[in-house]
Amino acid sequence: MKYDQIISGFTHRPATTEDYQEIARFPQDARELFFMYPKGTFPLTAEQLEEAASTRFKPTVVEHNGQVVGYCNFITVTEDSCSLGNFIIHPAYRGKGAGRSLIEAMQECARSELKLKKFQLICHNTNTGALMFYAKLGFTPYGFNFQTDPEGTPIVGIKLEVLL
Repeated sequence: MKYDQIISGFTHRPATTEDYQEIARFPQDARELFFMYPKGTFPLTAEQLEEAASTRFKPTVVEHNGQVVGYCNFITVTEDSCSLGNFIIHPAYRGKGAGRSLIEAMQECARSELKLKKFQLICHNTNTGALMFYAKLGFTPYGFNFQTDPEGTPIVGIKLEVLL
């Protein structure tokens, strides 16, 4: 990645009902949706996102110049850790710093506001780009989650974490 592709000026805020229609357009196909939201049905709808968010913690968007360019939430929050879920970045903003900005904002929330020690997530073994991204951010593997993709192919969810 060239550094001149990295942009700045990202802001973060709680997701609202109005955001979900835009976020639902981010997954480009069923495979991307599976990486973002394995229980979702393609094409993703605002209703699916809103329903998922209703059982999650801290649904958050990242914006650039007032446009929503990324989304995620915490699937679980325990006494000392949280698990990131539904992470997705608008296709035009991938590789430009939006993902890093959103992860860092969520880590700051976990560390400062929630007083947690571990920040965890699951990334599928077939999502090489995401695995490389998380490795650059300091995540390390700590376990595996064996499952099947929508076509019935066995895959591995690699459990990753970073200490806060």
